[in-house]
Order: sequence, then C-alpha cells, then structure tokens
Amino acid sequence: MEDKKEEKPKRGRPAKEKEKLNCSINLKLTEKDLGLIKEKAEKIGMKATQYAREMVLKVGVKSRFTLEELDLMRKLSGIANNLNQIAKKANQAGYIAESINIMGMMIRIKRILDDR
Repeated sequence: MEDKKEEKPKRGRPAKEKEKLNCSINLKLTEKDLGLIKEKAEKIGMKATQYAREMVLKVGVKSRFTLEELDLMRKLSGIANNLNQIAKKANQAGYIAESINIMGMMIRIKRILDDR
C-alpha cells in the first residue's frame, strides 16, 4: 500500500537563510545615550545591539540640505553680500531711498536663508 503521508507543496515564500553577523562598527556613546538605547530596546523586546542595528539600517540619516540647496544658499548669500555693499555705497553717496530698498531686499533674503 502507498504511504498516506505524501509531502504537500510548501506555501508562501521560502525561509530566508540566516546571515552571520561577522562585521562590527565601534560606536562611542555616553552612558546616558547607551542607557536610552537599552531602555528603548527593552520596551519593544529587543537586545540593545539588535535595536541599534535596526535603527541604523532602517531609519537612515537625512541630510539637512541637498547639494542643490547648499549651492542655491551659497549663491543667495553671495547676492546678499553684493546687495549689502551696494546699500553701503548708496548710503554713503546720499541715496537714502535706494539704500532702504536694498536693505529691505537683504532682509527678505536673510529670512529665506533662515527659514530653511
């Protein structure tokens, strides 16, 4: 008689092979920071090293500014410096109205730079 226990085809995706963690990074922390990491890891039932690894690999680091934004800010700062020099010369020459307009433009440029 045939064996009744035939192997059924497995469902779902195959199990992923476990990768051995054999590389390390030395990370220096204050005791306070280490305690905070351990506390957060414990709250979600993880080891501190596992928690730190997940945070580094999944969350990532966001740049404060893109290279394009840095370039634009550099150019805008140059324009503001030029306006400042023009305002100074206009003020020295007695062109008060022009000087005030230029100063207003400089203030708007500085606000744009500070908002970012």
